Amino acid sequence: MMLPMFGFIMALLVIGGLGTLVAVGDPNNARLAPYIGFVSLFAGLGALSCSLLLALIGAGLQSETVAGFGIFVGYALGGLGGAVIGLYTAVQRRRRL
Repeated sequence: MMLPMFGFIMALLVIGGLGTLVAVGDPNNARLAPYIGFVSLFAGLGALSCSLLLALIGAGLQSETVAGFGIFVGYALGGLGGAVIGLYTAVQRRRRL
């Protein structure tokens, strides 16, 4: 169960990284690249960092149940929070262009 979850995060990071490179490299012709790139990149980073942080907190409390629950909650909250931050960043970037 954990391997597909982290595989999806890594796919988001790769797609987001490539989309961000396209958006930064060719801002005049890339219309949707900032939205796809920044949202995917920040959603992946948010999900990864939040799930690992909450898992480490659960491991620090020496409870496998809290650590497992922290991974799932951090995956959802970090992904949503990162997507919102990425959308805000993409909108600000499109306004500057």
